[in-house]
Amino acid sequence: MKFLLEPIDVAQRNGLPTIICWRGGAYDVEQVLDRWSARGPWWGSDEQRRYLLLITTSGVMEIFHSSISGWMLSRIFD
Repeated sequence: MKFLLEPIDVAQRNGLPTIICWRGGAYDVEQVLDRWSARGPWWGSDEQRRYLLLITTSGVMEIFHSSISGWMLSRIFD
């Protein structure tokens, strides 16, 4: 597993990601494994994040979206 926190572009259909664009590649989303929401700690930003765990053509990716940072790739799993 690798922690990344890198910006990504996400194509969506009906509010769900269909393609993840990262580092010059485009990866189809095959399945949404899980989704959840989280907030930052009380002493920091109160940023609401919407997380998704995805199976893509590149492997398993954890991404999130927030109003502050937009779409980000959080982790990839080997």
